Parts: sequence; C-alpha cells; structure tokens
Amino acid sequence: MVHGLQLILYSMLGDDYKYRSADGSYNNPMLPMLGAANTPYARSIIPESIQLGSLPDPGLIFDSIYAREKFKPHPNGVSSVFFNWASLIIHDLFQTDYQNPHISETSSYLDLSILYGDNQDDQNKVRTFKDGKLKPDCYSEARLLAFPPACSVILIMLNRFHNYAVEQLAAINEGGRFAKPRSGMSPEATEKAWAKYDNDLFQTGRLITCGLYINITLYDYVRTIINLTRSNTTWSLDPRVGMREGAVPEAAASGIGNQVSMEFNLAYRWHSCIGAADEDFTNNTYQQMFGKRGEDLSIPELVGGLGKWQASIPDDPAERTFAGLKRKADGTFDDGELMNIMTEAIEEVAGSFGPKNVPKALRGVEILGIQMARKWGCASLNEFRKFFGLKEYQTFEEINSDPEISGALRNLYEHPDHVELYPGIVAEEPKIPMVPGAGICPTYTISRAILSDAVVLVRGDRFYTVDYHAKNLTNWGYSETHYDLSVNQGCMFYKLMLRAFPNHVKGNSIYAHFPMTIPSEMKKIMTDLGRHDNFSWDRPAFIPPRVNITSYMGAKTILENSKDFRVTWGEATGFLFGKGGLDFMLSGDSTFHGQQRKTMGKALYHSDWKKHIKEFYEDITIRLLREKTCKIAGINQVDITRDVGNLAHVHFASNIFGLPLKTAENPKGIYTEHEMFMIMCLIFTTIFFDLDPAKSFPLRQAARTVAQQLGQIMEARVKAVKGGILSLFSRMGENKNALAEYGAHMIRRLLDSGLSVEQVTWSQVMPTAGAMIPNQAQVFTQIIDYYLSEEGKVHLPDIRRWAKERTDEADEKLLHYCMEGIRLNGTFGSYRESTAALDIDDDGRNVSVKPGDKVFVSFVGAARDPNIFPSPHEVRLDRPLDSYIHYGEGPHACLGKDANMIALTSMLRVVGGLDNLRRAPGPQGELKKIPRPGGFYIYMREDQSGYFVFPMTFKVHYDGELPAQKAH
Repeated sequence: MVHGLQLILYSMLGDDYKYRSADGSYNNPMLPMLGAANTPYARSIIPESIQLGSLPDPGLIFDSIYAREKFKPHPNGVSSVFFNWASLIIHDLFQTDYQNPHISETSSYLDLSILYGDNQDDQNKVRTFKDGKLKPDCYSEARLLAFPPACSVILIMLNRFHNYAVEQLAAINEGGRFAKPRSGMSPEATEKAWAKYDNDLFQTGRLITCGLYINITLYDYVRTIINLTRSNTTWSLDPRVGMREGAVPEAAASGIGNQVSMEFNLAYRWHSCIGAADEDFTNNTYQQMFGKRGEDLSIPELVGGLGKWQASIPDDPAERTFAGLKRKADGTFDDGELMNIMTEAIEEVAGSFGPKNVPKALRGVEILGIQMARKWGCASLNEFRKFFGLKEYQTFEEINSDPEISGALRNLYEHPDHVELYPGIVAEEPKIPMVPGAGICPTYTISRAILSDAVVLVRGDRFYTVDYHAKNLTNWGYSETHYDLSVNQGCMFYKLMLRAFPNHVKGNSIYAHFPMTIPSEMKKIMTDLGRHDNFSWDRPAFIPPRVNITSYMGAKTILENSKDFRVTWGEATGFLFGKGGLDFMLSGDSTFHGQQRKTMGKALYHSDWKKHIKEFYEDITIRLLREKTCKIAGINQVDITRDVGNLAHVHFASNIFGLPLKTAENPKGIYTEHEMFMIMCLIFTTIFFDLDPAKSFPLRQAARTVAQQLGQIMEARVKAVKGGILSLFSRMGENKNALAEYGAHMIRRLLDSGLSVEQVTWSQVMPTAGAMIPNQAQVFTQIIDYYLSEEGKVHLPDIRRWAKERTDEADEKLLHYCMEGIRLNGTFGSYRESTAALDIDDDGRNVSVKPGDKVFVSFVGAARDPNIFPSPHEVRLDRPLDSYIHYGEGPHACLGKDANMIALTSMLRVVGGLDNLRRAPGPQGELKKIPRPGGFYIYMREDQSGYFVFPMTFKVHYDGELPAQKAH
C-alpha cells in the first residue's frame, strides 16, 4: 500500500463528506482521488535487482509449480466459506482494466463496491431509489457470477442486511434524521425531499452494512487467519483499538487514505485453496462457457470467451441469476436453495496453500497473472521479502524443501534472487498449524504481508476510523454492527446469516457462528474449549413459521386446551436454571407442574395478602417518586418508567423473595434496583420472548450467566432460612414496610411444603421473580402511556378524582381504568406447541394446525373483539373483569393476576392523583416504540442503540407536592 501524506484535516462536515462516494473518491478530503476507482495501481517495492533476460515460459511454470494432480485438503479444517469471503475482499480491492492494466477500476477501500458498484452509474443500477433500498437479492460485481455460488449467496446476505438496516433506520428515525417530506410542500420541493430521504437512508445503510462487513473481516476472518478460534482469548488484530506501541507501522495513520498496489494484487491470488467441490463447479463453468476443459483453452480462446460471457450478462443486476437458481415474482431467490449452497460451502474443506494445488482449469488465468506481473515490472520474491523485513532466500530448498518443487525452481530460475514474486509466493512451503499464530497456514511470505495489509486497509479508511461513530451510523446502526467480545470473542458472522435466513438457521447454530471452519473441526475445538453445549450442531433446515390466532374465542380455545396445546417455555427455563427450571410451574403441562403452581399460590396468597400488597405498592410508589423526582426550571420531572414503574416491582419481589437488593436501607445488598430489573428482563425475555434469531444467542448466554450468579446467591440464602437463621435473612432484605411479615416467611412456607433448598431456589423463586417483575412493570407504563395520549387523556380528570377517594368504589373504578388501559395499549401474546391436528375457528377464519406447529395467541386482537368488548376502542368501566384476557386463560393463566391488579390500582391511585400530570416536552416525553405486525410494537433502549422487549424510559411532569409517606 502507498499512503497519503500526514494531514491535519481527516474528517469534515457536510453531506458531501459524511457518506462514501460511489467511486471511493474523497476518502481523504485533502487528497480526493487517493484510492478512487479508475486510478493507477501503486508500486510498493522498487525492483532494484537485474532479472533474467529470458524468463521461463508461464505455461511451463504452471505445469511444474502450480498444477493440482491430487487435491490437498486444508490441514486446519478451514472451510471454503473463509476463501469465499477472501474472494469478496480481493474483488472489492482489485479490478484490473485489461485495456489499461495499470488502472484499477474499483476503489482501494473495503467499501463493498462489489455490492454497491464501482461508480455512480453502477450504483444506480442496484438501487431502487425508494426508501433507501437495494433491488432484492442482487449485487453489482458481475465477475462474481462465475465464482463458486457461495460468493453470490454471501453478497445476497449483505444485500438483505442493507435492506433490513434501512427499514430500521426509517422506523426509528433517530432525532428526526430520516423524516419524510411534510405536507404542504410544492411538487418540486416534495420530489427533492423524497430524493434526500431515500439517499440519506441508502447512504447510512451502506455505512452500517460496511461496518458489519469490516467487523466480520477483523474478527471472524482475521481470527481464523491467526488461529484464535481455537482459544478463548479476546485478543484481536483490530488496528483501531488497543494496539501496542510499535505494533502498527508508522505509515498506517488513521483515516488518511489508501492506494492499492500491484504487488498485493498478486499476493491475494489464493487459487491453491479452492476446495474440491468448488473445483468441480469451476470445471463445469468452463465446460458450459467454452465447451471444453479450462486446461485445454488457449489464451486467445480464454480471453475471447470471457469477453463474450461478460457481454451476455444482463445489464440490470436484478435480472442476473447464478447456479441454476430462478428468481421468484418478488425478485428474491428461494431461501432454502440459498441456504443449501451456504451449508455445503461451510461443510466443504478448503484446499491447502502451496504448490501443486491449483486446479488445472485455471491454467490460462494463472498464465495471464504471470504475464501481468511481468508487464507491471514487479519486484522479485526476495525483494518483496526484504521489504517486509524477512530473510532473503539463499537456496531453493529454503523456498520449498520438496525436491520436486525446489528442483523445478532451480531449473526455471537458476538462482533464488531470480525467482519472480509471482509464482514465488505460490511455490513456497505453507506453514503448519499453530495455536495461536497460523490458522489458514499460508505460505510464509503471504502470512507476513496480509496481516500488515489488513492493518493498513482499515487504519487508512476514514469511514472505519475517524468517521466511524454513532453520529454517522446512528446509535442503532453503530451498536447493531459492533463486535461484542463477550460473544464468540467478537466474531459476528451470525448477525449476517441469521438476519438473512431467520427461518432456516437456529440462533445458536454452529453454521452461523463459525462458518469459516468446517463443523466437524469446530466440534473438536468447542469440546476442547468447554463451549460445545452452547451450540446446535444440526444442519440448517426450514423452520416453519408460527401459526397466528388473533380472535378472542380462538385464544380461549388454545389457552384452555393444555392437552393439545403445550407450553413452550420448558427448554428455556431448563437452559437458565437447570433441572430446577424444568420443574418450574410454567415449564410443562403435567400434574407435577400443576402441583408446583398450587405450592407457589399457597405461599403467595395467605391471610391479609390484599391489605399488605395494597399498602406496599402505595408506599413504594410514593417513595420512588420522592427519591427520583428532580426539579427542572421549577417543574417536577420524573422518569415514570425507568425510576418508578420498573422499580416498584423490583422492590416487591425483593421483599417477598429476599432478593439481594442494594438500597440506602440495605447498603450490603449486591444488585442495584436497575441491575436487578435488567437481570429479570433478561430472564423473562429468554423464557417468553426470545423471538429475534439474530439476538437469541447473546441474549441466552447473558441471561444464563446472570441467572446462575443470582441463583447461587439465592440458594445460599434459602439454606440460611432452612437453618433457622431468619434474623440474618431479614436483615439482608428490606422488610421495613407493609410486607415485613409477609416476605419474611415466604421462603419458609415454600420449604415447609416439602420442597428442597434447590427446588425452592431454582424451580420457584428464580423463575417466578423473573416472570413477575418485567411483565408487571411494562403493564404500568402502558397504562400511563395510554392515559397521557391524545386518545386517553380525556379520562385523566376522572382518574384523579377517584384517586383522591379512599373507598371500595374508588378502588373498583381505578382497577377498571387499569384494565382498560392495558386492553387498549398492551402488547401481549403467548406461545403454545400443537400436539394434534386440529382446525381452529379464528373469528370465522379456519386455521389448521399440525402436530409440532408453534401457535402464537395474540391478545392484541382479542382485546378489541367487539363480540366481547362492545365499543372496543372506547374506555368503559362496566366491562366484566373476567372478560379481560391479557393475563391468560386456563391452567397457565397468570398466577399473580389478583396481586397485580391490586398493585396496579395502588400505583395508579398515586400517579393518577398527581396534579396536572403530563408528558415531558419533546422526545423525552414520548415512549419510544416501533410498530410491529399485528398491532404489536417493540420498545427502544434509553439511548436508542437497540430494541428491548420492555419500556425503558418515559419522562413526565407534574405540579404540586407528593402525598406523605407512611411511617413504619
């Protein structure tokens, strides 16, 4: 690589600079054509030595040094996918103009020009110019149609990721950045605004997709190169972070640009590594193109035939096909066919680096490569090695100890100094596997060069260094494509595959997480590392979509029939809590699980429970409001979700189960309020709403870690209770409130029922707390959000009036307001698995289910069924309480329903009674949620860096003073 001069200005403001140009220009704003497409290759190494006047015949070189007589498999089990990814990188960086071979027609940056195009005309051909999207399942670089089909599949995956990303950008619309044209504009202004909307989405989507691409390259790809997948280390060669002083060349300054060199064009020709199946594909491709074997083609036949083939390719990328596939009516390919190609590539071991392993079909291609190197005036192999600080070869045996290869080199070149760079780097002996160090086992000179090049490529690219941040990619985009060292040591290919094929790949599939090494080899690696059980080793297969039931009667039919529709939560509770989790009351439909439910019910609902719960929730709500409210310009402001609604239930569960909550009253606790809430959210989501395959693996790993940590603490505390150390237990909890006696004896009641310490901990306390806290918390936020909406705020005066009264009638009215708020603004549903073939009447729609079908019962549609709820869009306080279905029905209806209704009523009494309760102005006063099909929506994290199942933040204002808190 040749680097630009060190300049002061690397990053500049404005749309002209914050997005990648189509041809790669202006990566360095001060040297705008550095690294742009259609600029000359650089020369990295001066060819100082005088070479042979008569160089050996390229065909003879191929036959004696290159030609594969017998396939040599890769010694480290590297899969063909690794080299498919390498092919994408190579063609992203190099595209020689054969009319002017000193020119590269693509940019010198890893900018996915193979997907997006090398220039504006090519880019326009892959864009829809609507909503920032690419045309479905296509890419720009036509050359890759002749490559092994997994190359095309990977590019299609990147295409799909781009289109997914721009959909999310538009839905989130961070800071109004992607706002659609407002009404009332002139036609010309509207057209211009729509064009900007499309372009902003497209260009930001490209930055995000390129971010995923470079992080897969730096973590999945580079870790495979240096064999770090065989260890649990999180060390990486990411040149942007954590590099030791002296480890990065001085020339590799950040964001100053790159210019690819002709030497690296030659160094990246890795045809020895083509696998046996890909060799067969190549042979068949040549046979179809030319009617004869590739090895039998003359150079004029090869060049002329490739020209004709390229001319036959449709100009519109959306009309191109590969591997005999056909596009569907919507322009996409069949997911199953694409996944089969990918699966076979993952299972195919690649070839070994080194001589005598290049498929003979590529004879003409290699001859052209040797000839091109000579036209470029390339330095010799020894000069290349000297440039990188490697020892120059003194003998041919140092190049390769195999007498056949060293002898051929001697007869071809006479002296090691005369050996050309290309074929010298092919003739070298490959490395042997080493942990860490040598993973892909290249030849020695290549191994030194490619790691140096990786550093330079990334460090020199402004869009991966000084301009790679959340302000350009958005908070969501930056987080979505960033690596997480706690998951697969940073490897993230799974994000790409699971987003592209969510219905064919399990969230923990080894095929998605480590596709660059064959699965049989990964099984050995993960067994040695103690991580085997984290993954599914099944081949990818079609996962049938869920069956949706949306009507009230359809929902009741499913939920009340536990014989034919089984709960689906047992696997997740077992994963989190072990055998105790499998015994949790919601983990199955057996008599035993029913008994577990009765046991917890007796412990939870004993004498005076209504009084205790009512007093506790009024008290904790006032206390949290008092603690968390702040004054801004003299106005009371509080985050009603983060600091009140979410935390009230944390305190409740901590009191009744003795969770180790750290508070001002209990400074020796272990987890803060917000930490405890997040732990319970992870547990709940893993069990009940693990719906996004691309997020499933990190979710489950994180949830199991925190569940086991908290569970072990709780097991020790339950043992203390059993041993009679109740006073110690009481001191470790809060218990200075209405639940003092109630909570102190909960664990004892469970133990007295005959359960062991382990059963109380892992089948009762842990899963019940996890199921209770987040679910109740979101309900409260949904109620407040509804009654502060334009539709619901008309009811606030009446709510406030009833909140001031202390009567049974007031309690009844407030309870109905709660139930109506949930009905109209809640997002609830439940999964079951069918064990029989049945037909379900879903409001006149016949739905057939088969054994094994996953059935989703939506409470959103059921809650607005006019047959059950007349005037379904209105708040009515006369609806029967047993008509509400959001707590479930049948044997698995929410055990905490009665307690929760009292809790919500008490909380609404306090919050609804605040003077002039209103939303905070601006975005902070809006509950950030993204619509989903079927009337559902998903919330965003507080920083909008990602989605979350539960509400996270929602600020409100109120006037006046808070009611007094009861003394204890």
